[in-house]
Amino acid sequence: MLNPSGPETQPNEFSDSELHTSRIDQHKAQIDVLKHVATLDTGTLLVVMAIIEKVFASPHHQWLVGAGVVCLLASLCASGLACMSVLAAFPRKGARRLDRTDRRDQLVAMTVTFLGFLFGVVLIALFFAINWFSRS
Repeated sequence: MLNPSGPETQPNEFSDSELHTSRIDQHKAQIDVLKHVATLDTGTLLVVMAIIEKVFASPHHQWLVGAGVVCLLASLCASGLACMSVLAAFPRKGARRLDRTDRRDQLVAMTVTFLGFLFGVVLIALFFAINWFSRS
């Protein structure tokens, strides 16, 4: 009996066409997540720059904002690198599969993207909390 999804597969196994479709969907989801984090990085940077001087006349621990901005910028750059890596490996005719080193680099870029955003927001929130509760 001819299987329309490709060669015969065992029960509960994916066919080749299902795996290919799944791989494409995974790449698209990775790009979407990275784009969202990059948008959040940019938005956070813009908001912080716009309100930091207006909220506190003489803020304490300004280094927290600087460190937070560096983390957000690192996240933004890593997001761009991770997006390019995902796009380079996008399943298409003639494309090569990522080797172990490329996959590791992609994972590192994604990890820096998420951790940079997390630490950046935490540092800026800590700055605001310290200065908000220490107002006289």
